[in-house]
Amino acid sequence: MSRILVSVGTDFHPFQRLVDWADGFTLRHPEHDVFIQYGSARPPVHGDRSQLLDHAQLQTEIARADVVVCHGGPATITEVRRSGLTPVCVPRDPQLGEHIDEHQLRFVRHLATVGLVRPCSDLATLDAIVGDALEEGRRPIDQAQQLAPGVRRLGELVAQLTTEAPESQAGDQQVRVIYIGGQGRSGTTLLERALGELDGVVSVGELVHLWERGLRDDDLCGCGEPFSRCVFWTSVGKIAFGGWDQLDADEAVHLRFAVDRNRFMPLLAKPGLLSAYRGQHERYARRLSQLYRAIAHVSGAKVIVDSSKHASYALMLSALPNIDLKVLHVVRDSRAVAHAWSKSVPRPEAGGAPMPVYGPAKAAVLWNVQNAVIEQMQRHHDYLRVSYEQFVDSPKDVLIDAARFADVGDDTEVLRFLDDGTLHLSPSHTVAGNPMRFLSGDIAIRSDQSWRTAMRPASQKLVSALTLPLQRHYGYEK
Repeated sequence: MSRILVSVGTDFHPFQRLVDWADGFTLRHPEHDVFIQYGSARPPVHGDRSQLLDHAQLQTEIARADVVVCHGGPATITEVRRSGLTPVCVPRDPQLGEHIDEHQLRFVRHLATVGLVRPCSDLATLDAIVGDALEEGRRPIDQAQQLAPGVRRLGELVAQLTTEAPESQAGDQQVRVIYIGGQGRSGTTLLERALGELDGVVSVGELVHLWERGLRDDDLCGCGEPFSRCVFWTSVGKIAFGGWDQLDADEAVHLRFAVDRNRFMPLLAKPGLLSAYRGQHERYARRLSQLYRAIAHVSGAKVIVDSSKHASYALMLSALPNIDLKVLHVVRDSRAVAHAWSKSVPRPEAGGAPMPVYGPAKAAVLWNVQNAVIEQMQRHHDYLRVSYEQFVDSPKDVLIDAARFADVGDDTEVLRFLDDGTLHLSPSHTVAGNPMRFLSGDIAIRSDQSWRTAMRPASQKLVSALTLPLQRHYGYEK
């Protein structure tokens, strides 16, 4: 029995066309063993399948395969050529919403002229092309190794050409950012992931932590790959800075904390008060401007959703002239938030190291500060406040309001990913956040009211007393 590997890569644009072909091929050809890596597309029904493969797993599957059918990504093509196989390449077509530009079409067309791939532009012919590839078999490994450097170099050239920011991304062109603000453990990650399913929207997690958790620590992206190997963030780094290796990770982390901390909020509002601080603020502002422009270019999205939540970081973004900032303020009962912060939550991307734990008094103070500052931003920016309780009780209404606020739609047609209180989530490229950012597929929206019985009555009273004015302002009763 021959083994066919079908791999669509990790791009967040679904390559449903190729996954559907592979699903059908499995039924039409039971004599073959088919393995499908389906990425952000709907899962296939038939055959062995996996949403994502890390680098080692991909190499193992390529080594087992008799034929590899893949997208037109240079890295995947290089791996297949190195194994001695000629890849059957179906390039992603931006006209079908499968990518942001035509670089895969151009790249595969070029490689086909020199015999390095078997191209397929019409899936009606793909069965026959796979049959031809099965007859050819695998080349001797030494011959494949001689060809691989040439393919790798072509891939580097294409990546360099296609990741240069176009003229339209230069200068001060504004990038729209929906900033989810408020105190953590308020359901913001689930809301962010839901917003990321809207057409024209990309969710990127808590970008405030990119420098330490992504660039320095190489934590996992929401797609499951380490930050340094994620195709999305690699492309962002090339456009923004010429590659992440052009930045000193420790310096980048130091700069962030030299500018953005709660204690610096008065300076973030008026950075000119201290000349030394102003200089660092300007450097950090330039870096962030480059980052957000690059995200907009790579994703092709009209709107970026950033769930950093921190009030200080919101003030930082409000100073950037190329950011069209819209503030989506998420609130939750302070007692529920304090109870959530009292629990130890492991971070799977950090080997299970726990997230911070706060006592009820500290959690209450942070709840007050973060919500009070975020709310004041409505004086200068478009602002929408929603509550965790509203979202879990009526997710459709909240998401329609949020879609209208982001200017990406205003009716139920934009909510194809929501069905009877269940979200159908695609893999994401979130750089930091709650561990649920790694989940995909069907996610039920359920209210968590465990604090009412699990939280000590004395702690509930303390938090209520410390947060009473804002609790009443947001409509929370005793």
